[in-house]
Amino acid sequence: MKKITPIAGALALLTAAPALAFEYGPFTADFSVEIENDSVVDSNNSANEISDTYATIEAAITMALGASTSLNLGLTFEPITDALRDRAFEDHGLYAEEFFLNHDFGPAEVILGKFNPAFGVAWDEAPGIFGADFAEDYQLTEQIGGAVLIPFDIGASQNAVSFALFNADRSILSKSLGRQRGSSSLPAGGVGNTSGPESFAIAVNGALGDTTYNLGVQSLARGAGDTHDQRGAVLGVAHTYDLGRPVALLAEMAYFTDFGGTSTAAKYGTVGLAAPFGPVTVSGVYSSRKVDGARMDHLATLTGEMELATNLFGSLGYRYGREGPDKTHTIGTVIAYEF
Repeated sequence: MKKITPIAGALALLTAAPALAFEYGPFTADFSVEIENDSVVDSNNSANEISDTYATIEAAITMALGASTSLNLGLTFEPITDALRDRAFEDHGLYAEEFFLNHDFGPAEVILGKFNPAFGVAWDEAPGIFGADFAEDYQLTEQIGGAVLIPFDIGASQNAVSFALFNADRSILSKSLGRQRGSSSLPAGGVGNTSGPESFAIAVNGALGDTTYNLGVQSLARGAGDTHDQRGAVLGVAHTYDLGRPVALLAEMAYFTDFGGTSTAAKYGTVGLAAPFGPVTVSGVYSSRKVDGARMDHLATLTGEMELATNLFGSLGYRYGREGPDKTHTIGTVIAYEF
C-alpha cells in the first residue's frame, strides 16, 4: 500500500497516483485502481518475451475508535504469482497487507498488529512505471509486531523516528482469496520468519530545509535453513530544483550483510528524476544491484504520464534490464482511473 511519508514531499506533486476517497461516520477509506500491461518486446532469452495484463487495486480503510485510536486495514488485489507465459487478468488474489491498531499518545504513536515497517522509500517513491523494481527487493511488508513513531522538529522542519519489532506474518491474514497463496510456515524459512518478534528496524524520515531524507537500519533474524541474520542500512535524499520547471531528484543507497540469511553482501542504488513538460510528466530512473558472487544487475527506465481525460490518467514506459545473463527490453502501459 502506498503511504504518504515525509520523504515523499519532493515528488508528490509530480508522481501522485489518483485515488478515490470517502468518509462515512467513523470510517474513512482511500482506493486506487490501475490496469497495467507489461510486454517484453525483446530479450536474448526468448522465454522472457511474454505479455502480462493485470489489475492492481488497493484500499486503505480506517475506523476511528476514539479521538486518538484507530483500526486500520490495507487490502491489495493483484496477481499472486509471476507471469510465466502470456496472460491477461489471471492469477489475481485479494489479501490483507496490513491490519493494525494505532494509538496517538501525543509525544508518540504506537502501532500493533500486521504492518509494513519503515525502511527506505525508493521501493515506493522512485518515479515511473518500473522505477522501483530493484528497490522492491528490500521493502519490508506483511510483518507482525509493533512499532513506535516519535515525531520531532528541527527548526521548522518536521521529522520522525520509528522503532519496529516484528516477525513475518504466518497468520490467516497471510492467505489470499481468489488465487490462493496459502499461509506461510516456519519450515519455509527466510529471514524474519521466526517464532517470535526477533527482527527490528529503525528509521528516521524528515526534512532539512528543502531537502527530504530517510535513513534506516535493520536486522532480520535468521529463519529455518539460514546461516546468518541479515543486517542492512539505507540512506536516501530527495530535492526539487526550480529550473524554470520543477525538477525532482531522488537518490537512495542500501547495503546488506549476510543478505537473505547467507554469507553474501548486497548493494543497491537508485537515482530518479521527474519533471513536467507541458501536460506530460517525464521521469527516468537508473538502478543497480550487486550481490557478492554474481554480476551486477542494471535497470534503466523512462516514463511519460499525463491526464488523458477528466479523472483518467495514462502512462507509457520503457524498461531496460540486465539481470544475470538476461537482457530485456520492456514496454509498459498503465491506465489509472479516479472515480
